[in-house]
Amino acid sequence: MSIPLSVPSLFQMGYYWEAKIFLVSVRLDIYSALAHGPQTPSQISRRIGADPAMLARLLDALVTLGLLTKSGVEYANTPIVSEFLVKESPFYMGELMWLQDEEWAHWGKLEETLRSGRPPVSGHLFANRPEVAEKTLKVLHRMAQRTAPDLARKVDLSACRTLLDVGGGSGVFSLEFCGQNPALQVTLFDLPQTLQITRRNIEAAGMSDRIHLMPGDFNRDTLPGPFDVVFLSDILHYQTFDENAALVRKLFQSVRPGGKIVMKDMFIDDDPEHPGWNAIFLINHPTYTEKGRCFRTSEARSWLKEAGFDSIVEVERHAVLTAVRPDG
Repeated sequence: MSIPLSVPSLFQMGYYWEAKIFLVSVRLDIYSALAHGPQTPSQISRRIGADPAMLARLLDALVTLGLLTKSGVEYANTPIVSEFLVKESPFYMGELMWLQDEEWAHWGKLEETLRSGRPPVSGHLFANRPEVAEKTLKVLHRMAQRTAPDLARKVDLSACRTLLDVGGGSGVFSLEFCGQNPALQVTLFDLPQTLQITRRNIEAAGMSDRIHLMPGDFNRDTLPGPFDVVFLSDILHYQTFDENAALVRKLFQSVRPGGKIVMKDMFIDDDPEHPGWNAIFLINHPTYTEKGRCFRTSEARSWLKEAGFDSIVEVERHAVLTAVRPDG
């Protein structure tokens, strides 16, 4: 579904104002300054180190954007801001906004990128900037903590004893799968630098005896197996069509006959006239990775069928597919 348009919204789209106001407010950490109750501009400015008069302008703009409320001369957080943009919150997502702000210069090259077909970056974020990648992985972990329980309930693993988590990142899905399936043993396969972060999360959860870490590059290295189920989450949009087709063929060998694959990603609607929000996400790709894109659900189905999987089910629209390796 497309975004409804009006003359005011059309002009508003052409302004960078709202995005930059929001991103700067996160950088200033205004929302953490308001974590314990309403404050005046002078009080906030002392906490964050800003000019009170100029800050008051920004705060009024944030009220207009619906991020803050105002009563008299005091400002306060809205509930959603308190949950996601206060550093004390377990679901703090500010690092992701910092990443968006750091991509500002690359977004400024969008016209050049579209004309040339060449992204302004080489490689991808997790290899090029490990310090930024670590912060990003932390916020992705917090985001996944909200969605992992629902996915673990939707995908029945009660009969499974072994799982391979390919590109498992922070380990949040492996942790949830183990939490809901007490007999499950997991092998989590990812790059060595990523596993340093993963190990801390696994140890903190007391799951080191059930989630075993294996370093490697899933495109280049041999994958272990066979497993009752193979799971991969949000790695397909970093790769090309051919790389994903080859990866799914490789994963077929890691699934035992009768076992399943669970594929989670951001897929574009197969209806060419209504591609969905992921089409906007796709434009963001060149700001942080040299290759990859969002693929259509039908393309993901083609990789699965070509590899030999059948019984393909779309468990969650535009997000999760499961398939079975035929027994015999």
